[in-house]
Amino acid sequence: MLTGLTDEQVNERIEQGKVNADENPNTRTYKQIVRENTLTFFNFLNLVLLILVLMVGSYKNAFFVGIIIINTLIGIAQEIRAKKTIDKLAILTAKKSIVIREGKKWTVPTEDLVLDDLVCLKTGDQVPADAKVLEGSVEVNESLLTGESDNLPKNVGDELFSGSFVTSGEACCQIIHVGKDNYAAQITSEAKEFKRHNSELKNSLNAILKVISIIIVPLGALLFYKQYYVVGNTFKDSIVSMVAGVLGMIPEGLVLLTSVALTLGALVLANKKTLVQELYCIETLARVDTLCLDKTGTITEGTMCVERVEPWSEASENKDTDEIPTEDEDEPDLHEIENMMANLMYVLKDQNATIDALRKRFPAKSSMTLEHIIPFSSDRKYSGAVFEDNGTYLMGAAQFLFPEGREDILDVCQNYAEEGLRVLVLAHSTQMAEGTELPENLEPAALLLLTDVIREEAPDTLQFFDSQEVDLKVISGDDPVTVSAIAKRAGLKNAENYVDATTLETEEQLEEAVAKYSVFGRVTPQQKKEMVQALQKQGHTVAMTGDGVNDVLALKEADCSIAMAQGSDAAKNIANVVLLDSNFASMPHIVNQGRRVVNNIRTAASMFLIKTMFSVMLSLLTIFFGNAYPFEPIQMSLISACAVGIPTFLLAQENNYDKIDHTFLRHVFLNAFPAALTITSCVFAVMLVCQNVYHSNDMLSTACVLVTGWNYMAALKTVYAPLNTYRKVIIYGMQFIFFSAAVIFQKLLGLGSLDFGMIILVFILMTFAPLLIDVITSWIKGVYAKSLDKENPGKFTSFVNKLSRKKK
Repeated sequence: MLTGLTDEQVNERIEQGKVNADENPNTRTYKQIVRENTLTFFNFLNLVLLILVLMVGSYKNAFFVGIIIINTLIGIAQEIRAKKTIDKLAILTAKKSIVIREGKKWTVPTEDLVLDDLVCLKTGDQVPADAKVLEGSVEVNESLLTGESDNLPKNVGDELFSGSFVTSGEACCQIIHVGKDNYAAQITSEAKEFKRHNSELKNSLNAILKVISIIIVPLGALLFYKQYYVVGNTFKDSIVSMVAGVLGMIPEGLVLLTSVALTLGALVLANKKTLVQELYCIETLARVDTLCLDKTGTITEGTMCVERVEPWSEASENKDTDEIPTEDEDEPDLHEIENMMANLMYVLKDQNATIDALRKRFPAKSSMTLEHIIPFSSDRKYSGAVFEDNGTYLMGAAQFLFPEGREDILDVCQNYAEEGLRVLVLAHSTQMAEGTELPENLEPAALLLLTDVIREEAPDTLQFFDSQEVDLKVISGDDPVTVSAIAKRAGLKNAENYVDATTLETEEQLEEAVAKYSVFGRVTPQQKKEMVQALQKQGHTVAMTGDGVNDVLALKEADCSIAMAQGSDAAKNIANVVLLDSNFASMPHIVNQGRRVVNNIRTAASMFLIKTMFSVMLSLLTIFFGNAYPFEPIQMSLISACAVGIPTFLLAQENNYDKIDHTFLRHVFLNAFPAALTITSCVFAVMLVCQNVYHSNDMLSTACVLVTGWNYMAALKTVYAPLNTYRKVIIYGMQFIFFSAAVIFQKLLGLGSLDFGMIILVFILMTFAPLLIDVITSWIKGVYAKSLDKENPGKFTSFVNKLSRKKK
């Protein structure tokens, strides 16, 4: 009998560092959070600008650094808050292992395992560290290591690699490597790397930041050169103007707002018992147009019950399946069947809903001598045992037990399946099966009729996705007719549109099937993965739910993967999102939260891009046509705070659950460009008048601050249209704060008085510029809408299409 390590031996190994420590925690460390929020390119650039401003003695214009510090602290505080919540929730889904120590079985966190520990593994477990089989036998899937999905048998003396999954069997193993010495760190790293799926939001923001990063330094240098060497301004004035221009180009709050929005989204979901393991997957799920559902544990509760047992006889072939045999005529057969099942339940060690239901119906007992076990495999679709003097007993799906075809039993099973019953065939052969192969002379003994318990919330959830035009695909390893009947009971649209995956032999057939059918039965783990790939190939964004080892390959491949907390460690480790209460009803919350995040970031990004585009265009106009950049850093700080930073942060708290598409950058540009162009035109008009008529830099700054601030507020109304009460309060409140600050802090902001002619010009620009923003916005959106009309494309679209064809 294996006794395992003693407590003293365990402590010795802990002191020596021979512990299976987790190298890849769910969340970043506090040090990483602080470092990644502070050591950024734009923070470094702001630091350089601060040094330049202080160097020339313009201390009041160093005020912008206060906003940067506040932004950074808010980002750090929000991430730490989310980290604490998510770390607490992660404990609920932490991988645990059963070990033998001092002759007793203990459940310990995987990261607390030590070298030479004895670990008990069963179906669904992930191998926590490299180990050697001491007792028993298992089949493992090493797809995370090799990419091959074949199940490999492992017997006494064979090695198991960390990161592989036990698909069948049970064994006691000794750990031979821990921590960095085994595959655990690499596999976890690979799994998490795989989960960093392509994010349009992240890619779009990175594209914006990349362009700004490239142009910001050269433009700043040219702006300084023009004012110091060409115009002849003082070194101090040239530095201050250059800093103001560069500050306007920096979208200092965009990265922060994105990070905070995603983090708060994860926090909201955490409070709804949903653990987000990859932040950007919130956005991905919001974009999903195809959701692949694993029947068991998603539509159904994952529990089953034995409805009834039908002994098989020659008479069964001809009788109506609705006719229940009388107790008298079947009692001897039932007694024999119960004896067979009781012995199978005694020797089979599989852990799943089907076995649990059978164990409840047939209490285990031992009256036969075991020769060897045939454990269940998701590829074989059957399990059983070989007994001395009694032959082989198998139970599984009819078409897998009788691959040559038994029309009699297949027809009966089909009729039951159409009622939504899951049919297992108990079969017997007097021959002793070799290994896991089917024996000769196998004959049916009984039909075991089981039913799935449908989740109470499933119909409403399916209805939600249907209303959101998300195509639902139910994928299961069970009989397609049964799955179809269950899906229909759950309210799935087109549930009667099903196919048996065993008939899909080519890649072309599978691709046609995923486009045509809604329910798939008899699906192998490899086919689940191929179905996800086929849907992605057809241009769909695919989410996958699952809770078992057989779902791992598909979960890895999906754009967003969701696992149930009650599922296997394998599924939970791979998934982007874990439903801690295993409640499918949480799915709409996740989708809505993703939409809320993306919609709010999209509108906020428009406001930040207005400032950036306006500052770039104004800097170019100043370099080529102007004498002085019209703003000081402190003035840009006021405009940024009142027109961009504060309102976007407050408006990002709105619950905007509108459906999103794949046009993030286009949408941001459509919103930002009209306002940026209008504001630039107004400021340039003021610059020309001041340069040629008034020759006053103070008047130039004052007029430009008033016009720019007012038009930014008008841009807020356009970007956040239609206005509700909350939006009106924020926008008009910001207008009041902006003009109040301009009056109260007039000297600090460097604002002066305006001549009558300039007052008239400012009034005209403040009156008509908002109308111009609306006109340009409507015109650009009209052009874009026409570009979507494939039958009557506009001239611009036709031109772009011709260019595209030439490139091809």
